Amino acid sequence: MLPPAHHQAFVRHRLEEAFRVALVGHRHPLPVLAYVRLTHRRSGRFLSQGDLVQTIGVSAALGAAGVVLWGDLSLSSSEEECWHLHDYLVDTLGPYVINVTRAAMACSHQRCHGHGRCARRDPGQMEAFLHLWPDGSLGDWKSFSCHCYCGWAGPTCQEPRLGPKEAI
Repeated sequence: MLPPAHHQAFVRHRLEEAFRVALVGHRHPLPVLAYVRLTHRRSGRFLSQGDLVQTIGVSAALGAAGVVLWGDLSLSSSEEECWHLHDYLVDTLGPYVINVTRAAMACSHQRCHGHGRCARRDPGQMEAFLHLWPDGSLGDWKSFSCHCYCGWAGPTCQEPRLGPKEAI
């Protein structure tokens, strides 16, 4: 098991390799989805708020297209387990996912004109996250640049890019 100080670097390097592979042989990068377990493998404990920041938060900050959350049948093996899962979704996971989703959407609209995804300018800038402040106000997106969606280009994704069929 990795010491906590290495969690973010582990996630970052895994995603950077996925981004590299997503570019190979493609004119425009394929979307990268991060996979995140809801529980720790050995203990079965749900991910803490800090764990969510180091997994979902880092994935969003690096520009992943989304996150796939997974677990196993033990999460719903009894009524009691179902209630534990419910409480975790309502109290911890749900609010964090909503926060990151809203922040990512706000950054995309403010910085990339809704035509791109925000990603850290420097992937190693470990303190830059797509989070709303506790009062719900928007964060500062200066540490992020735009990765434009297919059909858009430029530093803020404002320039339409013609596809191969449209250019003819």
